[in-house]
Amino acid sequence: MNQLSYIGAPPLRFTPGKGDPYVTRLSDWITPDLPRDGEQPDLLLIGVPLSKSSISFSGAHSHPQQFRQLWSSFTTYDMDEDIDLSALSAVDLGDVKMHITDIARCHRNIEEALCEVTTRFTGRPILIGGDHSITYPAVQGLRRTRQQRIGLIQFDAHLDVRDTSYGGSSNGTPIRSLIETEVVRADDIVTIGLRSFANSREYRQYAEQKGVTLFTARHVRQTGMKQVLSWAIDYLSEKCDAIYVTFDVDVMDQSIVPGVPAIGPAGLTAEELFYSARELGRHHKVIGMDIVCVDPTKDLRDVTSRVALHLFLHFASGCYRQIKG
Repeated sequence: MNQLSYIGAPPLRFTPGKGDPYVTRLSDWITPDLPRDGEQPDLLLIGVPLSKSSISFSGAHSHPQQFRQLWSSFTTYDMDEDIDLSALSAVDLGDVKMHITDIARCHRNIEEALCEVTTRFTGRPILIGGDHSITYPAVQGLRRTRQQRIGLIQFDAHLDVRDTSYGGSSNGTPIRSLIETEVVRADDIVTIGLRSFANSREYRQYAEQKGVTLFTARHVRQTGMKQVLSWAIDYLSEKCDAIYVTFDVDVMDQSIVPGVPAIGPAGLTAEELFYSARELGRHHKVIGMDIVCVDPTKDLRDVTSRVALHLFLHFASGCYRQIKG
């Protein structure tokens, strides 16, 4: 099988030898080999090591590698659900190729990579960022391939609708870029977990006037994540052909995720995000997801990277239910 044009092998592969025959670790499950012709893995992991486009200093480009390094620390068995993820096929396709200085080219590579991957494979792409700017080109690539109406569920403390006239495409602009290029309709976007003192009135007005649905973190606490998420899924499912999910890890409380560039109090809990990831994974219209804004250089004992990894694992558990029943 030909190599992927816009994705290359990561700098390091972590392949510890298998020890206990009764334990399957993630490093045993997720294969580093590209699928052979005719093979269609269920889950397609793609690293996106880009953080030059962050409006504040971020080492999020190093997260895909840290994410992989943790695979030997966790098993494939979900005790709460009593399922083993090893029944699914998962492949690490590698990292999207990045240019050392040209951010626009990096974004084009992400778009082309997602277009190529989803043309060749039917599995769900799981993007490991990287900063939040990666969501815009990723969804562009998906839209080119699928030619469908795509809805977006965004978990984020921030609106991400900054004016691109001030600094160009960045981690603060992916939602505005999707709206203004009409890749995603504004009224097909639901943002969950917005925090006070992290946004501006003008950008809130822009989002609301365009038709974006906004739920603050306080609203989630008062109403309950189950009700908010159920509404969002039903709302988008009724009118969209597919749904993409983006998890900006800074949506969680700073006590849970110290390794994000924009920490803040009164964020969402890990349980709320894990529940959401699992429910979204089991929905047939959800076509993929990304996890962004984890900075291992600011983390403490990999706390934030471990939370991000568990977001993926809960999403995979939902995928198991959707695929295997």
